[in-house]
Amino acid sequence: MDAKTKALFIRKWEKYFPGGELPLACFYSDSLCGAEPAPMPRPSDKGYTCVFGQLAAVRAGKSRAFNGENLGCFGAIGTLGFSVNAPTREEAAYLVDFLVTTEKFYKSAAHVEATMQHNPPLPARGRYLIVKRWDALEKADVPQVVCFFATPDMVSGLHALAGYDSMTPHAVLAPFSSGCDTLIGFAMKELDSAEPRAVLGGFDPAMRSYAKPSVLTFSIPWPKFLTMLDNMDRCFLTTTVWDVIRRRMQKA
Repeated sequence: MDAKTKALFIRKWEKYFPGGELPLACFYSDSLCGAEPAPMPRPSDKGYTCVFGQLAAVRAGKSRAFNGENLGCFGAIGTLGFSVNAPTREEAAYLVDFLVTTEKFYKSAAHVEATMQHNPPLPARGRYLIVKRWDALEKADVPQVVCFFATPDMVSGLHALAGYDSMTPHAVLAPFSSGCDTLIGFAMKELDSAEPRAVLGGFDPAMRSYAKPSVLTFSIPWPKFLTMLDNMDRCFLTTTVWDVIRRRMQKA
């Protein structure tokens, strides 16, 4: 991570989004990159530990490394690319039944299967998924996705900034998927696009209990993040329209 880019973002973030929580940077690596392996998840009465709960320490400034062993949810293990083997027929049937019968997020098995065909998980691009708060990034780190935990006012600014230099009205995705997929998975896939899009998320009811009621997520692939950073001083953020919102965030 270039020190100038790191400092520049902090300065602009504090200027235009006062009081906003610093984002998390995610990247795959074969080494720990100064992060500690996340603690093994504790048993939960839900049958899983949501990665959003595991990220609380990262949002507090403690860098963490995740893999298939310390992620507390089988969904996150698959979504983030750490499933070593394809699920057996019994495992796949259990997952479909869980989504349709237990969580009731899909109308039928056909809906689950069709959605998975449209959104196959990518394999992990390294041994670990490293997640660090922005200010904890080190010189050797190479971020791939930047993830914001943001209020509606902040999402408004990020959403408009993502569209500022887009030639279409579709610079931001809001897919139906798990919280971890919209936080990291979809944005990682956008890295392979000629015009990477940002991802609005945090809508998954199964993870909402791990987030404040006023917070959503907004994740940006690194190339898109750099263009958004470059545009901050020349767009609507410099106008009186945004100043009204900025002052409201400052008071909050």
